[in-house]
Amino acid sequence: MKKIKYLLIPFLLTVLIFQSCDNLEEVDEPNFSFTPVTTKAKAGEPVEFNISNAPNFLSFFSGEFGSEYKNRNRTKADGNFTLSFETSRNYQDGDSRSDGAWRLMYSTDYAGTGSVEAVQAAQWTDISDRFSFATDRTYNKTASGLVDITDLSSDKPIYFAVRILAKGKKAEGNRQGIFDLYNFDLNLKLSETKTLEVTNLATAGWIAVNVEGKNSNSSYDNWVNRGDSFRMHGGKAEYTNDDWLITKPLNLSGSVAPDRGQPLKTYSEKLEKFSYTYSEPGTYVVTLVGNNTTIKGSTEIVKEFTIIVTN
Repeated sequence: MKKIKYLLIPFLLTVLIFQSCDNLEEVDEPNFSFTPVTTKAKAGEPVEFNISNAPNFLSFFSGEFGSEYKNRNRTKADGNFTLSFETSRNYQDGDSRSDGAWRLMYSTDYAGTGSVEAVQAAQWTDISDRFSFATDRTYNKTASGLVDITDLSSDKPIYFAVRILAKGKKAEGNRQGIFDLYNFDLNLKLSETKTLEVTNLATAGWIAVNVEGKNSNSSYDNWVNRGDSFRMHGGKAEYTNDDWLITKPLNLSGSVAPDRGQPLKTYSEKLEKFSYTYSEPGTYVVTLVGNNTTIKGSTEIVKEFTIIVTN
């Protein structure tokens, strides 16, 4: 009898432990309060928010463009794609001044490997005539114009290439120029005031491909990244330069990333207040999403306030 009694004790303890753990893993619905100190503020001044009984996880949507709770599941957006950039040049002398070296090309079948063979195998369409390019020998920037390229949109990835095709020296006093590219801005325009960025000069993933015209000095006859710009320095080449600067594959299908909230706290953190500063006047729907999550599941509560921001 004593043996049976001793065997029951660890069994009962195990049952009690599992019951306690099971109770601990029950998911409580978030029961937090979220109150702005004021619902009216001025641009550039912080808006204070008070939080009590904050849940395990809390995220914040400011209501600004790009941070709206209503767009949390949006993956497609309608609008027009626009492209703009700036160029400059200098030292293009003699017959080379009339070469018209600038080209802007695009392809949907380029393999993206960065090899000369891949560039030559792809089908490229020249859209240079839609844009303005630098022609003065001054280094002064020339704006391309804001050009609607919505007609190029498709479900296929698209590559853009800035190409310099400059003929070699044809006479004394003749030389190729120095060509600079700045501010390559590709955007999806949703309305007159709202625009989503597709890519820019820094994020376009450029690869330089030297198709023709190599120089032992890598600063010449090849596209070089200068930080705020890219430069192709033609020098006094006796040969033709055919130099391509090609983007990574870009999306012109209208697919967009959904708006995401800013995490305010995670499981182990405490939060009783926070502040946020709006830079522009407007009416903003502020949303807090509170979430309690365990291995048993997840429960969520959404709370909203409207904040009016003035000058």
